[in-house]
Parts: sequence; structure tokens; C-alpha cells
Amino acid sequence: MGSTHRDAELEAALQAALDAGNSVWVVGDVHGCRQTFEALLDKLELGEGDMVLCVGDLVDRGPDSHGVLTIVHESDEINSLMGNHEKIMADALRDSSTRLAFFWQNRIGGGQTLNSFPGNAEQQRQRAIEWLEFTDALPIEVILDRFRIVHAGYQTHLPLEDQTDEDRLKSRTVFLAERPLDDQRQIIAGHTPVQKLGTFGVEPPADGIWASEVTTADGRPAVLIIDTGVVLERSLRPRLSAIDLQTGRVEEVERIEVFNEAPD
Repeated sequence: MGSTHRDAELEAALQAALDAGNSVWVVGDVHGCRQTFEALLDKLELGEGDMVLCVGDLVDRGPDSHGVLTIVHESDEINSLMGNHEKIMADALRDSSTRLAFFWQNRIGGGQTLNSFPGNAEQQRQRAIEWLEFTDALPIEVILDRFRIVHAGYQTHLPLEDQTDEDRLKSRTVFLAERPLDDQRQIIAGHTPVQKLGTFGVEPPADGIWASEVTTADGRPAVLIIDTGVVLERSLRPRLSAIDLQTGRVEEVERIEVFNEAPD
């Protein structure tokens, strides 16, 4: 049976916010784009009692992962799940001699993450390692009364209780589900940019986030994908998006940062 790290205190706080009529915003993959993240947070106009939950992948590829981590760490109302990039970063930093460490630093944006910390190369590495206590503690899944929030999603051929943390962090199949995986809860995930869904035979949305045609028992889309490709090339309109679980309202900000763009 699969197991996952959850945070009962966080889940209780998020559910209490919803029960009190407050907004709970779920934000897509930020990937080190601090300026865009701050612009989106400003646009959300958070009020007293409102909360934010990022779906993970706070780090890598963008120019200021350190700044993004700091925003989440220092805020009482902003929280995050773990994404596959937080997991890869932790594994790479704990053993820099591995092929994974080389892959992280040179192929998927780990070098940009290290460069966002002050100091020389060794100081940057040590300062990044100091953040692992925080990122290791991030939950992998949040389950609320009407929502199930996870970084990547789930395998469509397995019962939810049999899914592994690797499935939750890395799978790219939840948008292929032909029936609701959780009939009572809407699944909200990031990880796969909506602009890239065509690779999997799924029609990308013309704009905004992606919603499945399969529905839950109460008629809501069974799956929402809210990674809108903040680090993709400009021709794909890279942006950062958020959805309010209270109202279903979606907000987005086009990427502000200018840097060498990468694929998903």
C-alpha cells in the first residue's frame, strides 16, 4: 500500500478557512520566478483569514529559488506541497557525486537554484543544504472535504490508497482518467504544463488552466491542471496561475523574469 507525508495541522487550517468562507488559493509551479510569484500574490489581494497553497516545484529553472523559498517560509498564510524538484534537489545536495546531482545542476535548473544563494560556490551549496529541513517537511498531498491537492497527480490504473509518493510527485497520467479517481473530491495538480498536454493526446486549453470533462458526483471537473508553464518559451505564453477553492475564480500573471528558457 502506498504511503504519503501529510500535514494534519495544515489540512485542518485550510479546511477551517474554507468553512469560514475565506479564500484558499492553490498556485501552480513557481520554479524560482519570485517576481512573478509576488505579482500574483498582489493580484490575489489576500484578506484576513485567506490562505495560499502552492503545488510544489518552488525551485529550479527560474532565477530566484531562494527568494521563493523565503516568501513561503516566512509567511503564515502561504504554504506549499513538495514537488519533484524539491525531492531531486534534496537528493542531489546530499550526495553531489551522483549522476542525479549532475543532472539536477546542469540539466533541470539546479544551477540556477544554487546561484540564487549568496556567496561562492561552496557557500551557495551549504546555504541550499540549510533549506532541506524545510523542504523535507513539505507535505506531498493535501486532502480536504471536497478537494485533493497534489503536485503531479495519480496513476489512473491504481486505487488511490495504492499510489506511491513517486506517483504523486512524478506521474503524468491523471489528466487521462476516464472516470473520477475520487468521486467526492476534485483533484488539483501541477507538474505538467497545460501547454504540453498535447504531447499526451489531450487538447490543451486555449487559455487558462485545464479542466477535465470527467466530473465528480456533484458535477465539478474531476481534475484541474494549474501548471501554466511559467518557465516555458515566450511563444507559449508562460504564466503563473492560481485558483480559489472557495469561488472557482482563476487569476494569472504572465512571467516577468527574463532568462534562458527551458522545456517542461
